[in-house]
Amino acid sequence: MKLKTLIICYSLLACSSPKERIPERILPEKEMASILKEVHLAEANFELLKTNSKEVAQNTLLNNYHEIYSKYNIDKNKFQETLEYYANHPDKLEAIYSKVLEDIKKERSMFDQQ
Repeated sequence: MKLKTLIICYSLLACSSPKERIPERILPEKEMASILKEVHLAEANFELLKTNSKEVAQNTLLNNYHEIYSKYNIDKNKFQETLEYYANHPDKLEAIYSKVLEDIKKERSMFDQQ
């Protein structure tokens, strides 16, 4: 009986996949969610501004990206590499975007109350 229990436990442990560790060069999910929120808000602002002047909108968007990268002490390559990593891990990307949407909804709710 003990042997059967041991075999079952071993089989269950062998079947479970180890939790994948995020490489050090990749931004953590929480930080990536904050960055993506700001990026999407900047891009939404670009869409609003480009109806008046596409050139002004593009310059504003570039400045916004620069501010975001500076704020989080990253560059475009690190952002792109991290985004690519999470795109290859859809479950993680879905969790990140759930956080992004939650944060945007909270901000909108606070804005609507004012």
